[in-house]
Amino acid sequence: MLKPARSVGAIIEASSATDFTALWDRDAEWNRRIEMIAASRSFLHLSTLYVEWDEIGREALSELLKAQQRGVATILLIDRFGQRLGGYLMTRTDRARLREKLNELRKAGGQVVMYSPKHVIDRYVGCGHHIKIQLSDEGEAIFGSSNLSRSSFKEWNEFSVALRGPIVDVLARNFNALLGSSIPAPPLLPSKQSLPSQNIPMDYWSYNPTEDPGRWGAFHRRQTNPLTAMFADKIRHAQHTIRLTSFYYKPARVIVEALKEATSRGVTVDIFHSNASSLNTPLPWLAAATGYASLVRQGANIYENQHGEHSKIILIDDEWTAFGSYNFEDAADSRWAEAMLTTEDPAILAVVRAIFQGLASDPDNDLVTAEGVNQWPLLQRVSTNLIRPIKGWF
Repeated sequence: MLKPARSVGAIIEASSATDFTALWDRDAEWNRRIEMIAASRSFLHLSTLYVEWDEIGREALSELLKAQQRGVATILLIDRFGQRLGGYLMTRTDRARLREKLNELRKAGGQVVMYSPKHVIDRYVGCGHHIKIQLSDEGEAIFGSSNLSRSSFKEWNEFSVALRGPIVDVLARNFNALLGSSIPAPPLLPSKQSLPSQNIPMDYWSYNPTEDPGRWGAFHRRQTNPLTAMFADKIRHAQHTIRLTSFYYKPARVIVEALKEATSRGVTVDIFHSNASSLNTPLPWLAAATGYASLVRQGANIYENQHGEHSKIILIDDEWTAFGSYNFEDAADSRWAEAMLTTEDPAILAVVRAIFQGLASDPDNDLVTAEGVNQWPLLQRVSTNLIRPIKGWF
């Protein structure tokens, strides 16, 4: 039996991929995920923030059950707090049906592990894991921003990648560390290609702030999040452009200050995130909107996507990019285990540049203007002022 899931510390590691496929298209990613499950013969590991009982969640769980029934060792790692949040999107009946399906997978021998931080405070204030990894004995991994929900594959923008090569071993170790299992990871089968087609250098950044919770957990971390610090450093050294996507842009103060300094030097900043209707609660948007006036004054361009921007990408000077699970928000800094891949590979940079060019021309992205902020209704102004002191918790 697996031990209860526990926290993972930092993994900052140079690695490489022999094969890379960008999965910006929603159908392309979903088909790739289902094909991986169907092709697995020995093991299939998948981590997600939550599973929703919709056509996406149902198909994923059905395919995982089929895999388990044909002898594939299946592990589904779900964040306990994330699943609780996802439950608010479902009816009571749907939540019951989801539990039944998860229990069916367990009865077939599959492992369904609900991740919880080890510190009691962290468990009660919404800490957890936010890392999305899927890998199998076929030697491929899918890594990115998507959850097992209709929102991720039918509504929001997401960005994931399919990978082969040494980076898959790094992802497997991160998965096992999150899992907290003493069972050795099954060996990955070699790529179907006899020789690597290419060598793509990339770094893997992963950190779980609950690894060293101290006495007060999320209320007072004993160490700085290295991902946040490295992003701030990259932003400080930007010379021309910074482009990023986030579900809602409400980052840690060190990134706020780094971005402010960059705009003061004339660096062009484009931020793409979601509008208020992308969730069934306006609170995360209100928390992000507390920074609108300051961003507009600084000269940053911030866009709201009408159907939801859930990808997590940053591109600096068209020369360096990172993508994965890290939203630019306080939760990613102090409450969630997050992971990002970074690279300077020209082919990947071209893919990411094309994504940002598409976002810039997408009519669903509305530019936030000073005039628009000044015309907010009174209730909206009052709401943002009320949430400002506690915005980091939304």
